[in-house]
Amino acid sequence: MAKKLEGNGIFESSRMMLPEHVKAYVRYKHETEMTQIMAKHKQKRPTRDEFELEALGEQLTEAKNEDREISLTVWGETDPVIGRIIVMDARTRLVHVEWYGTVTKVPFLDIMKVSSVM
Repeated sequence: MAKKLEGNGIFESSRMMLPEHVKAYVRYKHETEMTQIMAKHKQKRPTRDEFELEALGEQLTEAKNEDREISLTVWGETDPVIGRIIVMDARTRLVHVEWYGTVTKVPFLDIMKVSSVM
């Protein structure tokens, strides 16, 4: 009995892993390493000065007040966001755009350009 308690004793047999677990562990390690690499090389949002942000805010406010359809060019998105502004939330800094009943929430700092849809 004393022999089992020496060294790693009782837990010696718990070192075995099933092949499925080994594959899952290797896949997990690979995915986390790739995520870390991608995070290092991620493109950063372009910086803009106060005047550009103020002009953008004025365009958005004008479009909301006039209830116009607009097209927003959003950083990191391939397609523009089209619709009418229904809410401009100052607390969360999100612009809520509605298009045929679907509401899209766009972060203010991600909006690159505002244009009218005719």
